[in-house]
Parts: sequence; C-alpha cells; structure tokens
Amino acid sequence: MLGGCQKTTALKTEEYDLAIIDSKNITTFLEKDNKLEKVEQLKRTDGNLNFWRNNFWTMDNHYYTKTSENPKLDVSLAKIGRNLAIDLVKAEGNDAYTSNVDGEFFYTTACFSDRTEFYKYDKNLKLQLKKELRKKESILTNQLIPLGDYLYILCGYTNPDDGSSKNMLVKMTKEFEVIEETDLGDETSAYMRMVHFQNKLYITEANTGMSATGEPGEANRVLVYDLATKNQAYLTLTYPYPMEIYVDEPNENLIIRHYELYVKSYTWTVYNLKNQSESFIHFPEYEKLEQEKHINPPFFTQDSGYYYFMFDDQLTKYDPKTNTPIKLDLSDYDFEDTSALIMNK
Repeated sequence: MLGGCQKTTALKTEEYDLAIIDSKNITTFLEKDNKLEKVEQLKRTDGNLNFWRNNFWTMDNHYYTKTSENPKLDVSLAKIGRNLAIDLVKAEGNDAYTSNVDGEFFYTTACFSDRTEFYKYDKNLKLQLKKELRKKESILTNQLIPLGDYLYILCGYTNPDDGSSKNMLVKMTKEFEVIEETDLGDETSAYMRMVHFQNKLYITEANTGMSATGEPGEANRVLVYDLATKNQAYLTLTYPYPMEIYVDEPNENLIIRHYELYVKSYTWTVYNLKNQSESFIHFPEYEKLEQEKHINPPFFTQDSGYYYFMFDDQLTKYDPKTNTPIKLDLSDYDFEDTSALIMNK
C-alpha cells in the first residue's frame, strides 16, 4: 500500500486555525476567545496511521515525522501540509529511530544490532544519502540535532561482551562522516533527549541505575553541555524521570515531560533558564484513566507564545508568562488516538 508515495485526497476546503488528526479523520477548528469552533471534518485516506508525536518537525510550512506500522508492519515517513495533504513514503530501514530537519533536509536513523544507518531526505521525501556506522558496540540514536554544518547525535553505546553502556555525543558532517565522539560519562545513567539553546545542549537524564525493586533508578537532572568549552554542568529538577525536552527561546524556557509511569498526573516542568526557576503543569484528571488503561502522554506543540497539550478529549492552552492553563473540551468529537495537532495561524 505504501511502497511508493501516497497522498491523501482529503484536502481542506475552508480556512482554519488548528487541525486535529486522529486515527480516522482530520478535524479543523477556528480558535476564538479561547474557544474552538468546528469548521469541517475530513475523512482520512492514507491508511489511518498514527504519527510520531515526539519527533514532529516543521520545515517550509510542512510537518515531517514518521507513522506507526501499517498492517504489513511497514513504517513510513510522513510529510503533512497546511492544506492537510499527507505524503507517505516507506522508511529506509523500516524505521526512524530519531529524526530532525535543518530547513533543507530531513534526517532519520535506523538502529540494528550490528550497525546504525543514517538517511538524508529532501523536502519531497526522496532519499539523497544513506550511510551506516559500524562499531563493536551496538548504538541507539536517542536524539539528532542539526547545528550549522554539523549533526550532533545523542547515542547510547552498549558493549556486547559485558553489557556495559555509555552515553556518547557524536558530531558528524551532514554527509554522515564522524568528526568527534565525546563520552558524557555517567555510565549507569540513561540520557534520552536533548535540545539546543545559546550554544549549549540540554540533555535529560531519564534514569540512573536500577532500584532495589528492579525498576529504573530515579534521576532528576538535566545535563548542560557547552559546545564551545565542552564543559558539563547540571540543572536539578524537582520531579524525577525527565524524558522529552523542548525549548521556548523567546521566554528562555525548557519544557520537560516526566515519565508518567513513575510521576503522577502527566507532569511537565517549565524551567526558566534566566531565573533558574520552575513551574509545573499537571493533568490530574487523567490519573484514574491511566490506572485503568494506558493512555499516551499529550501531544505537545508551541504556537504564538502558547504551549498546547492535546489528549483525545481535551486540548490545554498554556500561557507561560502567567502560568495559566485554559482547558478546551474535545469530548464532543469522539476523537480516537489523536496523534497530531496542525497549527495554521
């Protein structure tokens, strides 16, 4: 079904401010006075696949990400337009373990036990370059960030002989030639995600070691790596198990998701780098539902100075300047497995 390039035919017919993609439809809305007005609902014709909410990138008024597996267990790369057209191309390596864009190209990786493959696509999802990295260790690429002429990849290296691991920062050219490998230390820690701001990388320490009960050990730090000096420092968070991390550059905020399995209420931290202060966003209304069945953490995006957190039945608009959430009810629309929020303001 997705061997070549497939495009949905359910294009928007009317203007909208935001669109929600769930497993069956694309529903568009106008946002007026902190309320949503439905514009139209479009039937999806692209296989009803979910999208990868943690690696969802904007380039030239399009969004780039990957899909869930189709019935044939194929994973596709996705390009979503503001007109709500969805282009799908089968992913090289049948995965995109991490990804990012640089304004010109879409970079992805696929990880195997004996190698890691790197791919470079143009804006139309046509493959431009493929290279593989082979080492004694197996390599997981946890985050990729293009900066200038280089790519910085946060990797977990695992030694097959003794199972020991280390956190590595790999600097590559955009032709996937390795320039430098830096051991970040903390061999018992799992560094998961990173963002770039003012020539520093901010890297979440998701957990450290194992607890007496066999669970991942509690960690509550963000590693700060200075690209100019290579010095390392740490930010200490109130809540543990930081996972995804985003940056709000105008407000100098880090926005950090904590792992909901160990931190209740789907908690997020907003860490202000200028004041070194924290504020918190909680969703306690989902605690009971999480106990009954697993639900995904909210899809997150930023637009016009606001943060948006989307669950299937609720969209929260958060003002970081006043720490004020506005709850927008979605329960009337019977959304199922929402996986993308498209902003068109």
